[in-house]
Amino acid sequence: MSIKYVNNLGKITIDDSVISNIVAATVMESYGVVGLASQTTKDDIYQLLKLENMSKGVEIHRKDDGTIAINISIFILYGVRIAVVAQNIIDNVKYTVEKSLNVRVSEVNVLVQGIGE
Repeated sequence: MSIKYVNNLGKITIDDSVISNIVAATVMESYGVVGLASQTTKDDIYQLLKLENMSKGVEIHRKDDGTIAINISIFILYGVRIAVVAQNIIDNVKYTVEKSLNVRVSEVNVLVQGIGE
């Protein structure tokens, strides 16, 4: 799916992969994040994603009211306060997506899948 805008100059289409990349970049700027996580289909075990695959740790869901919900799977740094890091991610992702793409974000869910160093 994608976001579509129409104005007097033409049509603008923003693909979900663009949203995922913006979210992944924003998350990786947050203190306390080791990286994004993705679930392996074989063992249902989460693995740390490499830089080129970061957007696989982000899921975008469209709601009926035109907003989007974002699920982010991460590995967090050992010793940090998980609730504080998660709240910072929620605030930063919501702000960045809404300001960059002019789309309302109804929810941001941070799923901590593991702890790393």
